[in-house]
Formats: sequence, C-alpha cells, structure tokens
Amino acid sequence: MLEDLPSGRRVFVDSNIFIYHFLDISDRCTTFLERIDTHEICGFTSTIVMTEVLHKLMIAEVAENYKMNRREVNQFIKRCPSVISELERCEIAIRKISEFDIEILPLMSGVVLESRNLRYEHKLMTNDSINLFLMKLTGLEDIASNDSDFDRVPWIRVWKPF
Repeated sequence: MLEDLPSGRRVFVDSNIFIYHFLDISDRCTTFLERIDTHEICGFTSTIVMTEVLHKLMIAEVAENYKMNRREVNQFIKRCPSVISELERCEIAIRKISEFDIEILPLMSGVVLESRNLRYEHKLMTNDSINLFLMKLTGLEDIASNDSDFDRVPWIRVWKPF
C-alpha cells in the first residue's frame, strides 16, 4: 500500500495518483503527495504524466460543468470547442504538480523508439512503457500507481493507494 512506502525512497508518481488527489478520490494519494512536498520521499514524474493528468482533469471538469457523463465529453468538445477556454480548475491543478517539489522528467528525443523493448517485454501501452523507460534511465525502482499493468515488471515495486 502507498502509505507503507518507506521514507527516503525515490519514487516515480503515475498519473492516477495526481488524478485521485485533484478529484478528491483518495486521501491516501493526498497524504503521499504531502510526503513528497515535505521531502520525506523524493518524487519524480514525467511530462507524459502531466499531459495525461491534464487531459483527464479537463474531461472531469467539462463533465461536471455541463452535468454530463464523462464518456460524452469528447464528442461535446468536438461540437463546442469553445468550452476549452472556460476551463480553469484543471489548469490550476496542473500547475500545482510542480509545487509538490517533484522532479519532472522530460520526454527526450528517441525515448518513444527506445521504449519499444519494454513495451513488448512487459506488454505495456505506449505511455506506460515510456514512463518505465524514464524510470530505468533515472535508476528508479519504485512507482506509485494504481495501474496493475506495472505488476508485470519484475524489477520495480508498485505502491498502490487501494
């Protein structure tokens, strides 16, 4: 469990941890991010994670503002793209990620191609394989995530909120 992560560890933070925090889904995720903010844990994430978080929070904000199911949001935005300029909470949230004193790993040239072996070896989707590749480059062996796909990677420890 996420709260069992020992102090002093270096950990990669996946998108669902931020999403659960910003959407008030998990107090455990909020407490975990506070541990990073107080330097009890050294946190890392990626630009890929930031784009995933922003996208999910945009969808959630539109769904809430217009009282619709999240599955309907993409089509709604296609018909009414002006709603994007109305979004505020998701933009504020994405800026707060850097305020957690977390290192944001950039998406460097070639990473998509170089992550191919990890994609195939561990049967991962693109973004997960890129994040895993960045973890490998950075020497990270711990990931905070609710994504069970990472359970297939034997050289990392997955710390889940639930």
